[in-house]
Amino acid sequence: MCWVSKRYLPLDDAEWTITTLTHTVSPDNGFTTSLELEVRIDDFEME
Repeated sequence: MCWVSKRYLPLDDAEWTITTLTHTVSPDNGFTTSLELEVRIDDFEME
């Protein structure tokens, strides 16, 4: 589950596709990973 805009969304039930994956190394933050995702909403039901 994920907290978004004051309510929990069942994000684990969704089908996700990674569109961009970026790794960054910096002296201040060390090794970080950034993801851009898309979700398939055809069969996804929310309460």
